[in-house]
Amino acid sequence: MRKLIYGVLALALVATGCAITDYPVISDDRADYSGVIRTGHKAYIMGTSSVATIWDDGSDELFTMVYQNEYGDQKLYTFNNFDPTAAILFVDQTYCDWRYQGCELARATNPQNPAIDDPFDYEAFPDCSGFRSLSLLTSQTTRLGECGDQLFLGNKQDMIAEFANLATTNWRGGSAYLIPVNPDTTSITLNGIAAPIYGQVTAFMTEKLQLVVPMTPNTRYDLTWLREFAAQNETATLNVTYGSAIVSLKVAFVPAGLNYNLNRY
Repeated sequence: MRKLIYGVLALALVATGCAITDYPVISDDRADYSGVIRTGHKAYIMGTSSVATIWDDGSDELFTMVYQNEYGDQKLYTFNNFDPTAAILFVDQTYCDWRYQGCELARATNPQNPAIDDPFDYEAFPDCSGFRSLSLLTSQTTRLGECGDQLFLGNKQDMIAEFANLATTNWRGGSAYLIPVNPDTTSITLNGIAAPIYGQVTAFMTEKLQLVVPMTPNTRYDLTWLREFAAQNETATLNVTYGSAIVSLKVAFVPAGLNYNLNRY
């Protein structure tokens, strides 16, 4: 669980948003049934945290839904929860409502036949909200769980204990943990090449594991380096070390998103 938290943090730091384009087969071994699940409709993929990035015109929260047929073949849909006030009203999945009304900014076909599956193939919809923030595609090799499936949510108090030594701040009547990210606390490599971290970004995570990352002027330098790296590498292995936590992810790049956000500064 801790690795997934820092993995989400890493994606928010090296780019503005990501879409899941590859996801494990959804199955169930409880009660009297054992086998592949047919979702029947889109299901919200439950990460260990939600991520919002704050920009000068509002905040973006990209999230992915999955539809799976009885054979395990999937469609993955990425949407944006945009808030022009930047008040950061996270998607509330308390009741697992799958009827999201916005248009998808990315759609990926994910067949389970490895001979025909490209983990990073996707269809883009540039006119949809949030496409400007899409910079990374991720191949999720570990099933995170879907809304309504409590099996994968774990004990959140155990995860909160990981932040016991961090300073806190107030967030909407509760506490949030301040997460300083700088060269002293964090290292990031792509295909073994160290990525520079300019200055410090102070993110914070709520008790609901919702992560907020301000996009500061220093982000321009990080994105410039990443754009140059992406021009030479379509995919990469992303490794992040934060304190004692280490995470590794397979990622691909969306140059249009990197270019757009560089032009914002």
